[in-house]
Amino acid sequence: MKIVTCVFLAIVLIVSFGIWKLSQDTRLLTERVRNTQSLVDSLKKESKDIAKYKDGQGLSLDKFYLETFNTIKEISFYYHVPSEIKIVGAKDFANLSELFKPSQYRGIKYMDALCQIGLKDPLDICLFETLYRIMKNKPLEILDAKIENDVLSLTMRLYGT
Repeated sequence: MKIVTCVFLAIVLIVSFGIWKLSQDTRLLTERVRNTQSLVDSLKKESKDIAKYKDGQGLSLDKFYLETFNTIKEISFYYHVPSEIKIVGAKDFANLSELFKPSQYRGIKYMDALCQIGLKDPLDICLFETLYRIMKNKPLEILDAKIENDVLSLTMRLYGT
């Protein structure tokens, strides 16, 4: 009877160890599947974010900054309002490429620019709408917009190569 009980306990112990090992492998496999799924989701999101620019020609960031600068100056000239555009963190414009930072997208860099436009009266706010319509298909992102002391301050992030 003692021998049968010992054999039975040994079999139960071996089966329990096997089940424990199997559940540990299953948890590890489940964790790997979750990590892979989150990686796939992030790649899909990145693909969707970049897809809206797939037909566009890659523009260097310094040329895109100058294009944005000229567009804002033209719009502000049209509306007869003063404007000022600065690169955040720039002391001089000798070498703009030092201010470029790598973005979350592979092969794409970004830089932040601050645009301040003086507003004479409340009707000048349509300037912002015009600026938004012109820039909405460009690779830029408006991070912040404030109106303080009759000055519209836009913080923009420009993307390019």
